[in-house]
Amino acid sequence: MKNKIGFNIMPALLAFVLAMALNREFNFETFTFQKPALGILYLVTFIFFVISTFKKKKVTGKEGTAGETMKKED
Repeated sequence: MKNKIGFNIMPALLAFVLAMALNREFNFETFTFQKPALGILYLVTFIFFVISTFKKKKVTGKEGTAGETMKKED
């Protein structure tokens, strides 16, 4: 059974838009946000969308049945 990491295009596009907004909001001369609350919100949502872009695919079929995953180890 292989664990495959999938790529989702919608969170990737949203992460790109948020990266552009973060770039506009951040002042590189003073290393601060113009509006700190909005900058932190952009950063948190950007991190969320980057993580959700590369999440593992669910395994289906015989390998992913509940009986195999729920076995107790003695």
